[in-house]
Amino acid sequence: MATPLKSTTVLFEDHFSTDGKLNAASWDYNHWQATNNPSWLGLTQMRQELPDAQNGVARIRLDTWLDGNGFKGSEAITKEAWDLSGGSVAFEGKFKFDSTQGGMIAGFFTFQQFPMGADRDIHDEIDYEIITSNPAKISTNVFAHETLKETAHPLSIAIPDGTTVWHTYRMEWTASYVRWFVDGKEIRTETNHVPTTAQQLHLNLWGVPKNWGPSDGDKNGPPVGDPTFLPATSAAENKSYFFDVDYVKVERVATLMGDGADNVLNGTADNDGIEGGAGNDTLFGDAGDDTLAGGQGNDVIDGGTGNDSLIGGEGFNILTGGVGSDRFYMGPGSNTARDTLADLAGDTFFDFGTDDAIAIQGTLVDRSDLAVTNGAEATTLQVGGSSFELAGDYSGGDFMIVARGTGADASSSVTFVPFLPSLAEGKAVNPTLVNGIANEPFLSGDGSVDFSVSLKSAASTFANTLGAYKIAADGTIRDVQVLFDNTLNVAAGAREVDLGTPAAGERIAFFLIQNGFAKLGTLPDNLSFVAPGTMDPADIRTGADPVLHSATLGDLAGATIFHSMSTLNPNDAMQVLSGVAAGGQELFVGFEDLPTATGDNDFQDVVISIHASSAGLLFA
Repeated sequence: MATPLKSTTVLFEDHFSTDGKLNAASWDYNHWQATNNPSWLGLTQMRQELPDAQNGVARIRLDTWLDGNGFKGSEAITKEAWDLSGGSVAFEGKFKFDSTQGGMIAGFFTFQQFPMGADRDIHDEIDYEIITSNPAKISTNVFAHETLKETAHPLSIAIPDGTTVWHTYRMEWTASYVRWFVDGKEIRTETNHVPTTAQQLHLNLWGVPKNWGPSDGDKNGPPVGDPTFLPATSAAENKSYFFDVDYVKVERVATLMGDGADNVLNGTADNDGIEGGAGNDTLFGDAGDDTLAGGQGNDVIDGGTGNDSLIGGEGFNILTGGVGSDRFYMGPGSNTARDTLADLAGDTFFDFGTDDAIAIQGTLVDRSDLAVTNGAEATTLQVGGSSFELAGDYSGGDFMIVARGTGADASSSVTFVPFLPSLAEGKAVNPTLVNGIANEPFLSGDGSVDFSVSLKSAASTFANTLGAYKIAADGTIRDVQVLFDNTLNVAAGAREVDLGTPAAGERIAFFLIQNGFAKLGTLPDNLSFVAPGTMDPADIRTGADPVLHSATLGDLAGATIFHSMSTLNPNDAMQVLSGVAAGGQELFVGFEDLPTATGDNDFQDVVISIHASSAGLLFA
C-alpha cells in the first residue's frame, strides 16, 4: 500500500485562525454572470461573498431558503493556481459534513483555472466529494481535459466512521498518476486520466434536485438526491447546514524526475516517488514503500523491498515488485510483471489487459495448477500457497499459462484472453473484437512442448485449404505443411493433426488458401514459402508477401492466401480472430476467407483450436 510522498515545500496553507470572512487576498468565489454562469450548481445559487471562519474552522454553509425554488450555497476558491512545471503537487485538507441530511454535495477539489466568461465544460479536475445521502463513503473523481456533462470517472469508497467525523484527505497529482489518501492510507490511484493544466483548490457545499440518481459510472455510489431535502418555501422555514474545514494545504512533493533521455534513477531507503519521463528508463526503488512510474518509453521498473506501487505507463515495460505487498498499475502500455511466485504473493494488479502478462520466474506452472476465483470487483489467482489479485471482472474470458524454459531460465507467463465471440454465417463480427492471435507467446516453443490442432468447424462457399508452418528465431519460414486439403470435407477421424515440437525460439503460424482445393487440388508434401523472385525462405521481417512454392509444381499462383500473422497479408489485414476455451488450455482461431476490406467478416469460414502439451510440469 502506497504512502504519501514527502513534502518539500508548502505552497499554500490556511488554518482559518481568524474569525470572520475568509481572507480575500487568498480566496475568491465564482461570480455570477449572464452566460456560462459558474455560480449556479444543481439547484443552488452560490453566495456572492466568501464563507465565514469561526473558532479555527471554515464553515461552508448551505441554506434551504433562496426563493422557494432553490438553495443558497457557499464556496471558496484559491486565487492562486498550481501546475506540474515545478514538480508534483499535493492538496490536503481536514474536513467533515456536520449533519446526516441527504441531498447535498460537499466538495474539496481542484478545478482547471479559467478566465472570466469562459466555457468550462471541457476541463481538468480532481475531486473529493461528500455525497451526503451516503455519509459512510467518500466519492473520488477525476477529469483530464474531459467534458463535465458526459465524461466522469467517479468511485465511492467506504471510510472508517464515515464523513460526519474529522478525517484528513489528500490528493497527490503527478505527471503519471493521481492518488487519493484518507488519514494517510491510499484509497485510489488513477493512471489513465491525469490532468495537465493549472488547478485551483475549491471548497463548496450545494444542494441537488431530489430525483438525482447515482453519479454516472459510479457503480458504488448512492443516489445523490434525497426526496426529503427540498427548498424552503419561506425564510422562516430556512435550515442551515455546514461543511466544516479545519485546514487546507498545498505542497510540492518529492519526486525524482527523469527527462527525455534514457535515465537510470535509483531510490533510497525512504518512501520514494520516481518518474521516468519520456525515455527508455530504468527505475529502482531500493527499500521503502516506493511509487515508481515509467511514463513514456520502454521502461524497466523494480520496486525493491517494501510495499511498492509500480505504474507501467506507455510503451513495453517490465515491472518487478520484489518483496512486499505491491500494487501494479499496468496502464495503457504492454506491460509484463516479472517476479517469483513467492514475491507475487499478496500483490494486486489494476488495469490488467489482454496485452499484459504476469511472468512467474524460475517456475514452470501447468494451467491445471492455476486456481481462478472470479468476483464482480476482483479476481484471485492462486498457485500452490501463493495468491495474487486482479482488480476487475474477468468472467468474459479465461487465463492462459505459457510455461517455457528450464532451470533458472524457466518462466510461466499468465495472460488473460477473452472467449471467442459468437460466430454465424454472414454475420459480421464487431470490429473491436477482431484481435488476430490473442496470445502469440502461446504458439512459441522451447524444444519440449508439443502442439496439436483440431478442426472445429468450416462453413463457407469455398473449399478452403488450411496449413501451418514454423517461424524460426531469425524470422524465416520453414516446415510448411497442409493440415486439411478441403476444410469442407474432413473425415471425423482426421480432424486432429500433430504439429510437432517447435525448437526454442520457434513459433507456429497458420495460412488459408482461399478455395484452395477447387483451384489447386491435393497439394504435395514439398511446400515452402519463399521470398518473391527467389528460392530463399520467406522472412517475416522484410515486409514482403511470401510466395507459396512447391518443389515439383513451382510457384503456386492463382490462389489467394491469408495468414494468421497480419503482417504477411496485403495491407496488414487481420484475417483471423481468436479466443480462449474455458479452462484456459486451448486457443480457438477463426479465419475469414474473404478480404476483410470487402468480405462479410463473419470469421467462421474455418475455426480451429490449438492445444499445447504441457503434462508433467511442476510448480515450486
